[in-house]
Amino acid sequence: MKGIITKISAFFPFRNLTRWAILFYLLGLLAFGAYKTFKHPSLDKFVIGSDTEGYYQYLPWFFLHDWHDFQYLPWAKPYGEGKTLSVFTCGTAILQAPFFLTAHAITRLSNLKADGYGPVYYFSVFLAGLFYAMLGLVFLIKALARMFNFSTAFIAAVLIFYGTNLFYYTIMGPGMSHVYSFFLLSLFLFTVPRFYDKPGITTALAVSLPLSLAVLIRPTNGVAVLYLLFYGIACFRETGPRLGWLIRKWPLFICMGLSAFVVFIPQLIYWHYVTGDWLVYSYQEEGFSFWKNPQFVTVLFGKRGGWFTYTPLMWFAFITLVWMAWKKIHSAPVILLTILVIIYLDASWWAPTFSASAGYRALIEFLPFMAVPVAFFYHKIRMQKNRKIQLIFNIVIWIIILYNIQFAFKYDSTVWWDWEWSYKTMLRLFTF
Repeated sequence: MKGIITKISAFFPFRNLTRWAILFYLLGLLAFGAYKTFKHPSLDKFVIGSDTEGYYQYLPWFFLHDWHDFQYLPWAKPYGEGKTLSVFTCGTAILQAPFFLTAHAITRLSNLKADGYGPVYYFSVFLAGLFYAMLGLVFLIKALARMFNFSTAFIAAVLIFYGTNLFYYTIMGPGMSHVYSFFLLSLFLFTVPRFYDKPGITTALAVSLPLSLAVLIRPTNGVAVLYLLFYGIACFRETGPRLGWLIRKWPLFICMGLSAFVVFIPQLIYWHYVTGDWLVYSYQEEGFSFWKNPQFVTVLFGKRGGWFTYTPLMWFAFITLVWMAWKKIHSAPVILLTILVIIYLDASWWAPTFSASAGYRALIEFLPFMAVPVAFFYHKIRMQKNRKIQLIFNIVIWIIILYNIQFAFKYDSTVWWDWEWSYKTMLRLFTF
């Protein structure tokens, strides 16, 4: 594998991660071309209908409509007399905005209908998703390289992309919020150690801005704050000194809070404009209905989207994470705590399957944390002198990657869930 990496690198006249970012982007375009050739999807599926439109609609309404129309967004729930309120917050739209504006300029120059909807706008959403996935992987590699060597960090990031449903939600579902959260939490994972190495306003902002924007995209991403608070802590008795240190650094946390407030201003203005209130629970009747009876089996082993069922790489990662936490390696205790809390929240949600979902999509944003045990496991395998163990590992990994890509190409939310469901249904995935 290392030799292949070296040969590919020679074709790119850039240093370090830049050439890998370019190569990744080109491979993403190639994957999309293959998907377009074999599945013939309409580009409007990236924007029109379901959650994708809920995230995207802020852009045409902000840039191209009268702002009065914000009271009547199309993909939203009824609110009050004749108004609608978007369930979704505007964080995804903020990250998509540069691509939207570029698409709008191209559309106008091409004398096409520039209303925010059309092939150029739709394709820009794909380019945005691929771009943020690329950045997410770059920062993930940089974060992992702090704990492991570059080769291990690189392979772990590749496995996270090609061995999980991040692949699907980058290439086939880039209009969803998950790839954007993945990027932000990868950046967060990268910046937290630097905050503790050199606490100051710059590093405080570097931590708070991606976390705040991640929370704006999906409020449950706020669970990641546990990693900030307890990073590097190996046992319970170390929490006291850490809390004392955090209290002494209160000016920095005030700075973080102010930056988070600035990030949330657009959303607060929208809520106030539509409802008259600055803070609104936009999901209305939807909530954590199962908080007393969390559906862990559905989340982890469910026939429809279970995390371990459809992302077998997470079996290796989770077991390794538990072992690492026991051994107190690489902040594994707080990573395990973070993962357990988000699993509980997802299992408590009123729809724990998260409806039509290519794998368990609600945990994609936390894959940067799971990359740590993936990298650790890969590192241990590389250190094995027994070539048979390495061969078996490589075979299993290739099977997982092929399975994941096969699933991504065969998944169709309009058909997939209409099948009479059983675990035998999964055998259809292996029919090429």
